[in-house]
Amino acid sequence: MLDSLPAISFDQLSGFDAQDTLVLTVNNRHARRVLAELSASLGGDRRVIAVPDIIPLSAWLRRLSDRLSFLPDSGMAGHAIDAFGARLLWQRVIERAESDRALLDTAQAAMLAMEADRLMDDWRIEVGPDHETSDYLRFEEWRARYREALAELDLEDANQAHEAVCAALRAGRLHSGARHIVLSGFTELSPRLAAMLAAVQERGGSLWALSRPPVAPHAAHRVAAPDPDAEWRLAAHWAAGELRKNPDGRYAIVAGRLEADAALAHRCLRAALGADAEGRHIPYNVAVARPLSGWPLARAALAWLRALALAGRGRPCRPEDLGGALLAGGCAGHAEEAAGRAVIDAYWRHQAVLAVRPKDFTALLGRHAPRLLEAWQACMAELDGDGAPAGLDVWSDRFRRYLRCLGFPGRGMLDSHSFQVLEALDAALERMAAQSAVAGKLGFGAAVGLLRRLVDETPFQPQRDPSARLDVLGFLESEGGRWDAVWILGLTDEVLPAVPRPNPFVPLPAQRRANAPRATPERELQWARGMFRALLECAPQVWLSHACQEGERELRPSPFIAELDAEPFSPPGAAAGSCMLESLRDDLGPALQPGRPTRGGIGVIDTQARNPLWAFARYRLGARRLSAYADVGDQNARGLFLHRAMELVWRMLPDQAALRGLVGEGRLDGLLHGVLEQAADDCLSDYGPALRRLESARALAVLASWLEVECARTPFSVRDVEQDYLWRHGPLELNLRLDRIDELADGRLAVIDYKTGGGSLDPRSDWMRDRPIGLQLPFYASVLAQESAGAGVGALVLARLHAKGAEVKGLADAECGLEGLVSPRAWPAFAELGWEDLMARWRRTIHQLAREYISGHAANQSLRPDDIEYCDILPFLRLNEDDKRVE
Repeated sequence: MLDSLPAISFDQLSGFDAQDTLVLTVNNRHARRVLAELSASLGGDRRVIAVPDIIPLSAWLRRLSDRLSFLPDSGMAGHAIDAFGARLLWQRVIERAESDRALLDTAQAAMLAMEADRLMDDWRIEVGPDHETSDYLRFEEWRARYREALAELDLEDANQAHEAVCAALRAGRLHSGARHIVLSGFTELSPRLAAMLAAVQERGGSLWALSRPPVAPHAAHRVAAPDPDAEWRLAAHWAAGELRKNPDGRYAIVAGRLEADAALAHRCLRAALGADAEGRHIPYNVAVARPLSGWPLARAALAWLRALALAGRGRPCRPEDLGGALLAGGCAGHAEEAAGRAVIDAYWRHQAVLAVRPKDFTALLGRHAPRLLEAWQACMAELDGDGAPAGLDVWSDRFRRYLRCLGFPGRGMLDSHSFQVLEALDAALERMAAQSAVAGKLGFGAAVGLLRRLVDETPFQPQRDPSARLDVLGFLESEGGRWDAVWILGLTDEVLPAVPRPNPFVPLPAQRRANAPRATPERELQWARGMFRALLECAPQVWLSHACQEGERELRPSPFIAELDAEPFSPPGAAAGSCMLESLRDDLGPALQPGRPTRGGIGVIDTQARNPLWAFARYRLGARRLSAYADVGDQNARGLFLHRAMELVWRMLPDQAALRGLVGEGRLDGLLHGVLEQAADDCLSDYGPALRRLESARALAVLASWLEVECARTPFSVRDVEQDYLWRHGPLELNLRLDRIDELADGRLAVIDYKTGGGSLDPRSDWMRDRPIGLQLPFYASVLAQESAGAGVGALVLARLHAKGAEVKGLADAECGLEGLVSPRAWPAFAELGWEDLMARWRRTIHQLAREYISGHAANQSLRPDDIEYCDILPFLRLNEDDKRVE
């Protein structure tokens, strides 16, 4: 039908009666283009004309549906639902139908079922008994239940409204609204749409196809890029060069996978386009919408509503729920109290807070964000009486009221994008209110969850910058556009033609018979031919590119460009003479000043040995990754619990003799139960009863296993438990805490460090290095023991406390009775060293590391890559930019 329509030019269109003419386009973007080109087509003798209606097809269908609803006996339902409401209802129907069967993703099934429902009606697909599949039969069951639910709730979705409009037009009960209907941008018509337009013709209407003079490319160039990243860089440099040559020209980059490549596109374009004389980025438009929830103001509104829903119950909240709102801002004191809100969030993270009580939250707000406290308390007062379930229309009004009480969106001038986000968010609240008939009555938390889902699924893109001369679009968005030159990238045989994706709920033979979209390779090839032809008509100069490799996967060019010879493309300025790149190596910071407090303890020396720049940034600059929110199942909590239990045991028992006495009298279990109860109170207060019992039972087994090892040792007494020490070296002062120090039978000391993790316990590779790491035990043995009064150290013991069994590793020069300790001579690097020689060697190394730190030495060097495996400021080190720095 589309090919048989008479063509009409812009000049002829401007001569039609605007009141009786309707231009239908494929989408809003195309409608704006038609309007702009209609205006540009006016000659000098015609400055002003009456413009006909230029609207997308979807808007025309909604207009006809509204008009039909006012007709007597229209049969229309009392309420219309949009795609979001329809998907909610589909999901509810499927969940009920599949309650006794395992269906992993009902949301995905609902989306595919809704598409199948529209596809079958749009393309008049009929499924014969021979082609029915089990998936199709289940879909038919869902479809019947879905339509029953619509009728029961007196609802109508867009697909049913479209069908009703089609029937009314064919029956002559509804008028199209215009005598002349002009189609623009359509490459095909579905059977249902063709039937509607045929009914318009039968009632005396005329149909036309808007023709635009094709732009035959003067030149089409093919470029083969090494990989997708290089392809984007070439396209960006091309655009920058074209804009420099002709700043008033209009150019476009068209990408087959623009949504996936949006971040890469922005990065390449900003680097290539640069800035103008005033330092502002050269403007460009990227036609990619991202979810509304990804924009700061929308994210802030959702975060505050979730925080209110949780806090309104009067029970403790998780720090991450309140912290998300505090960091998002958009509230009273948005800018003035931003630092204070961040301090609250950081406090919860560093203190490993698992739950925040309402009174604690208000106390923190009072200290750090008094303006927000006042707004928060006013909002909590608004919540009184609003706890009962209500319809979404009620919750929509309540949400607006709560946000106003909180001072949303914060004081200050809103830029254009922020203002548009607020408008889109308000529209989303209106859409949410319209789903009341589907969702029924919901509680506060459920209503917030549904709003979040709606905002997650609502695409948003700010309006186009009218000053931009460069457009970056996808294939569909570019259709019908006109530019001075176009670069089309991503033209591989996987993109054009694309791989078919038939709907899984409609049998493939039925889709093939109806020639439904995306159903077969032939159908995709047909669509790709039309799209490629349209792309070539976008500009007189067209560059066609593809990548040759993606990772280890070889890519092939699209068959539409494979016969063109690949041409080399050099970015503008590439032929210019090369210049020497100057570099400055700056790895020395200011020296440590006396009297300045030093952050950290033994970690300063250990980190200096691993990577001096890491030590400087962490302890001198205070740079560190923000801690994650505490988790009740955090392994560190288990380690703290076991350390605390061992501390309590050896504070009660002075020596091995006392331990053996308890074992002989059968009283050790009683002591361990009491110790674990106290340790659990100190470290597991946020655990539930069941988890606390499990952790205590595990710890009982671990402690009993380790104490068996302690009983079998040679005699010892406990000298210190969890004792703090201070070490000074020039202006450097470090605090050190040791798990335990035992006095052996010969008067020397054994330093013990507990390990509760499951990693390697053997310190051999760490301690034998020229710059040793894991330094806590060597540090004490070689430095602190020498500088303090008393006996020397005779053993360095790493003890693993684990459910899989006790384990000991380390070095010893005295008899301890612990299997796993060896003499230093057993290690190759220490084979020629006596015990005192080893202590002196370590002492020199530690003093050298301390002097490095004091002097400000901050070289970005590591001996082994795994030295910085747990570095929390890796982006600061920027090692990915120069692999030579890890030597």
